[in-house]
Amino acid sequence: MQPEDAYLLIARYLARQTSSDENAQLATWVAQSPENERTFEQLKTVWQASQTPAAAETAAALARLKTRLALPAPVAEPAAAPAPPVRRWRLRGVRPAQLAALVLVLLSALGGAYFFGQPAPAVAYRVRRTPAGQPQRLRLPDGSVVTLAPQSRLRYPAQFTDAAREVYLEGEAFFEVTKNPHRPFRVHSGAWVTQVLGTKFNVSAVPGAGQLAVSLVEGKVQVTDKQQDKYLLAPGQQLRADVATGRIYRQAFDRRRVLAWRSNQLVFKNEKLADVAPQLERRYGVKLVFADPATAEVRLWATFNNEPLPRVLGALQLAGGLHYHREGQVIYLRRVPAEAASN
Repeated sequence: MQPEDAYLLIARYLARQTSSDENAQLATWVAQSPENERTFEQLKTVWQASQTPAAAETAAALARLKTRLALPAPVAEPAAAPAPPVRRWRLRGVRPAQLAALVLVLLSALGGAYFFGQPAPAVAYRVRRTPAGQPQRLRLPDGSVVTLAPQSRLRYPAQFTDAAREVYLEGEAFFEVTKNPHRPFRVHSGAWVTQVLGTKFNVSAVPGAGQLAVSLVEGKVQVTDKQQDKYLLAPGQQLRADVATGRIYRQAFDRRRVLAWRSNQLVFKNEKLADVAPQLERRYGVKLVFADPATAEVRLWATFNNEPLPRVLGALQLAGGLHYHREGQVIYLRRVPAEAASN
């Protein structure tokens, strides 16, 4: 989304003139970067300030916004003439100064409308982080339950709005969402937004991992990617993306393997060491280093039930033809050729 489109979409959103699809598009844009989120919050501050006679606060908010947009310092200007009703514009070739002025005119022209009907305070967020090896269960303000995997982070509002329930995930989590057809529940995870009304599903969006996945256990979900393509899942289906290639595919999934982390289990079924390394790292708080690409390609068949790390490494060494040595929290792995392992 181009900057001018984003700013105009925000202005229309604050005036309650957007559709549900446009709201989802805006939510995706906000979640793409901290910079986008800060821009949205500052525009919202300008909007909210414009609903009150507090001219000093409004001027300060406008000054902060112009600073963020790298515009010249504001000068005294005559009051803007009433603008025509806002339509669904898409602007091209607009200079930054013109764009900022247009956004401010929009905010002024739409000043009779209120954000969600009334001026709303800034949203207060809570953040829950989990350490290595310790999944945690928490209840959200709407009664939904989230089981957060080790070394994961969930950011969520202290109170959800009346329009939607938005949470932001880094890592992996299992969601049990309370049903509310009037307030969609959206999980922002990397480049994806997963929307539900009430269901049970797992999201894996570990920073730096090679894959992103949503696995549906019960109900129905819709996943929107960064190109705004939408994918519907039925129970037992998984949507998986390969980060390197960008390929997205829908498939059945092994529920026991995908949800094993909830009971401190590790289940590997003919999986590459490179693909399971993030699970081991989050489970035990270590870093795995491969000696060469061949080591990363070693395939594993194993199940571990809350085993300590030395026992897991020992089993991998025997079953996977691997050699390892440990230096603090860093574990170096090397594939041992079959002929060398037999001697």
